[in-house]
Amino acid sequence: MNHAELKSLVSRALDKLYDRDPELFLLDASEWAVAHRLAVYLEHELPPGWNVDCEYNRQGSEREAKAMGNGGKVRPDIVIHHRTLLEPEHNLLVIEVKKNENDADLMKAREYTKQPNGDRKFQYQYGLALSVIDGPKLHWFMEGHPL
Repeated sequence: MNHAELKSLVSRALDKLYDRDPELFLLDASEWAVAHRLAVYLEHELPPGWNVDCEYNRQGSEREAKAMGNGGKVRPDIVIHHRTLLEPEHNLLVIEVKKNENDADLMKAREYTKQPNGDRKFQYQYGLALSVIDGPKLHWFMEGHPL
């Protein structure tokens, strides 16, 4: 899936989120609640075969926890991937969902798309830092660079 197709898919899922679940924003629900509903809508937009997981914390076929290059354990908010497979073609998108824009989450979304290094054995094709308050603000990354 190319970036244009992925952007369109994410846009459709976000439209559904804002149309069908406005109370999540009116009630100031947690980022986890927002991420979960977005993941549901993403799953419905994707071609069969892709897995959409929230707070996913495993890498490869082992029961090894996902780690960043500095050895810290990570749980991305939403991932679109093929479980157990490490190659980038099986790790399509990682999304960091926040209520407000946050530089730390921009950096995490960017880092996930860089070449594997240190303890990190995985790389996503695309990263997205998404702030959801006052309408979505999207920051896309690929190969460690903003798009």
